[in-house]
Amino acid sequence: MERQPGRSAAVAQFGRAGCLGATWAAKDLPARLDVGATAKLLGFAESDIQVLMAVGKLTPLGDPAPNAPKWFAAVEMIRLAADQDWLHKATKEISKYWRNKRERHMNPLSSLRSGKLVADEVN
Repeated sequence: MERQPGRSAAVAQFGRAGCLGATWAAKDLPARLDVGATAKLLGFAESDIQVLMAVGKLTPLGDPAPNAPKWFAAVEMIRLAADQDWLHKATKEISKYWRNKRERHMNPLSSLRSGKLVADEVN
């Protein structure tokens, strides 16, 4: 097997910290993960990653433009995947997002009264 530059130093550094480095090395993950790999590792749908970023539960590497591809640190994603409290909070945020979206879809204008749109109250 060919040795990859930088891999052994990173594995050695995180190997001292416990199983985090061993997990990262065993999975043969790159240092950066795209949205698809991040979603798979954390157990969420790809569309949920955008929601988690919007509520501040996930932070992409660097300062990407809104339309740029997002990358995440593999070691941080492994740490989050092992954190039951974080997974609980993230799952609650996803559930809250979809519940609110469903409610907005079912009742697009809550200001409908007797079949008449009350536009004056909106403005």
